Amino acid sequence: MSSFFSNLKQMGIEGYGISILFDDDTVSVSVLPKTRAKDKALQTLKPLTLRGTITEVDEQFFQILQRPLERTNTLFKNTVAFEKSLRETEEKTQLAKKQKETASKKVSALRKLLKEKGFNPMQDHKKATDIANEILKSDPDHKEAQKVIKEMKAYDNPQLFN
Repeated sequence: MSSFFSNLKQMGIEGYGISILFDDDTVSVSVLPKTRAKDKALQTLKPLTLRGTITEVDEQFFQILQRPLERTNTLFKNTVAFEKSLRETEEKTQLAKKQKETASKKVSALRKLLKEKGFNPMQDHKKATDIANEILKSDPDHKEAQKVIKEMKAYDNPQLFN
């Protein structure tokens, strides 16, 4: 009994398209490795084709295919890994963009609060400090937020005489 499928599995490729054509004592075998990678260039891969007598192909099939299939498998794995990395990077970029937008909105809210006509540091210092602290969570070096916290500290525990 042959170990044909076990040998194919050991090549490391996820799937194959195989076409076999017999012509008297000769055989032509086309093997097309397949992958789940989304890269369209991989869809243009041409099949590996072997031609020979049935005996020759029986004896040398895996020896002939081993090297090209190893290279193909490496290409597939690299492409899948790249696609995964690309997705992760896109997600991180979107997250960073959202964080930046959120921080920008909070900075605008803080500026607006401080410039309001009715802003009273004695009453509104907690609100200003809270917004500044939220800004510092995403940008610990934000000078404006640091300045607001420093200035509003005096209103936390006001003293009549210093």
